[in-house]
Amino acid sequence: MGRSFGILVLQCEEEGIIIYMGSGLSSKIFDKIRKDIINGVYPVGSKLPTERELAVKHMASRFAVREAIAMLSQNGFTETHPQSGTFIKDFYNEGSLDALVQSLCVRRVIDRQTLNSLLKFRFVTETDAAKEAASRITTEDINYLTANLKKKEENLTNFTVLTECDYDFHFRIITASANVISKLTFQSFKPIYSFFAAFFYSIPGSPKASLELNLKLLVALKRKDSQASYEAMADILKHAERKVYESIDEKENLIILNHDGTNSPMV
Repeated sequence: MGRSFGILVLQCEEEGIIIYMGSGLSSKIFDKIRKDIINGVYPVGSKLPTERELAVKHMASRFAVREAIAMLSQNGFTETHPQSGTFIKDFYNEGSLDALVQSLCVRRVIDRQTLNSLLKFRFVTETDAAKEAASRITTEDINYLTANLKKKEENLTNFTVLTECDYDFHFRIITASANVISKLTFQSFKPIYSFFAAFFYSIPGSPKASLELNLKLLVALKRKDSQASYEAMADILKHAERKVYESIDEKENLIILNHDGTNSPMV
């Protein structure tokens, strides 16, 4: 596998990320306009074309367009001002978490600041979760985590399985910590988490090293050792962060996301 600079080649599946609440036609219109907004066809701060113009463009009724615009607003992409029209929000900085996830899946680009924020969030949330989980861990949890790592060990060359196992392992620990807010927030980050994990596992040596670190955490959890669990989780996250940053160009601000979970040079 060739090395790349400034690029994370990752896997992103949009299915299941966006929940459409309108009719089939309005959902399709929503999706097209959403992609146009994310790709800059309609810049932040600009006014969206009128319902009539959009109806003509998409060969649909004004009702379907109106429903699509309502969905754009609900997803954090637009805001409507009475008597003035509908305007494009700064969805990346002022929108919802869902809007950020949708933007990443459409553009397949994550900037360094967002990546830094994700890593900091993970460190604070997951080290605390591991510490709390150690005192609450059940036999059922231990059995689940043990089976998870066995599956991981049997699939060290399968990036898709590794990514799934990674998320499930960490999510189980957060669940065991009994922090409902952390659990819900972590679930919301799943698509972005998968971006990071898929790239991490594409780095030579990462699957085996990750498994070894996970096993150390499992041992600490079995002993119900809160401090050791905290430190083991910290080691896992620091290792992943270090390997990812070693694999991208320090001067590169934008990181490209693709589908296949392998490194490739930017074209």
